[in-house]
Amino acid sequence: MTAVLGWFNTRMSENENFGRQQWGAVPQNPTGPTPGPGQPTQHTGGPYPGYGPPTVGGYPGQPGPGPQPGPGPQPGPGQQYGPGPQYGQPPFGAPPAAPSFFAALPLPIKLAIGSGAAGVITFFMGFLSWVSVSQNIDSRAEEWAGQQSGDVGIPAFLTMVFTPGLFLLLLGAAGVASFAFVAAKWRRYLPHIAFLVVLAWLGLLACALGLPTFIDLGVGAIIALILGAAQLGLIGTAVVMDGLDDKQ
Repeated sequence: MTAVLGWFNTRMSENENFGRQQWGAVPQNPTGPTPGPGQPTQHTGGPYPGYGPPTVGGYPGQPGPGPQPGPGPQPGPGQQYGPGPQYGQPPFGAPPAAPSFFAALPLPIKLAIGSGAAGVITFFMGFLSWVSVSQNIDSRAEEWAGQQSGDVGIPAFLTMVFTPGLFLLLLGAAGVASFAFVAAKWRRYLPHIAFLVVLAWLGLLACALGLPTFIDLGVGAIIALILGAAQLGLIGTAVVMDGLDDKQ
């Protein structure tokens, strides 16, 4: 036994690589070079030291101190993850709002409707005072008779001075009829209603001008004459514009 041990020691002293030839080389530092102060520890082969490329980090499997790839850009509130409309919205935006019924009417019909509104208001002026009689009407009547040089002439329109209600009624009826022009079926009667307005307003004007000078016009007469003129102007313009459109 002593002789065997002596032979083994002699072999090892003669060939220091005897163990390495049998089992392979054993590295001096399997975990790599010792890092200095403040440097990260290097490991080879990830969780199995001595195998594979070195990894840098405090522990195997953890990222190193270098720049790490961050997450990609995230969509903000209300943003989409790709092209296309959002949920619940039409693909090409909201459709344009349809015009209102009044806005879709032709301009002559709009003017005729405005004329009708003026005619309805004119009708209610018949409930106000048509003439105004002052307290000195006797003296004013004598003065008026003296201006006639003893001959008192009676104008033709004087007979209708006290019947303005008929013409106010006609203006009101023409105003109500003008609202029917929103229907295309009745628009061919626009010139007829315009003729009625002309006739009624001229009669109302004759009633106002035929009054003797010692009788004054009342508030209702003045307002009715103004609104009647507006009614006549609006429906007259509507007739002319409608005729020009048909001619074109």
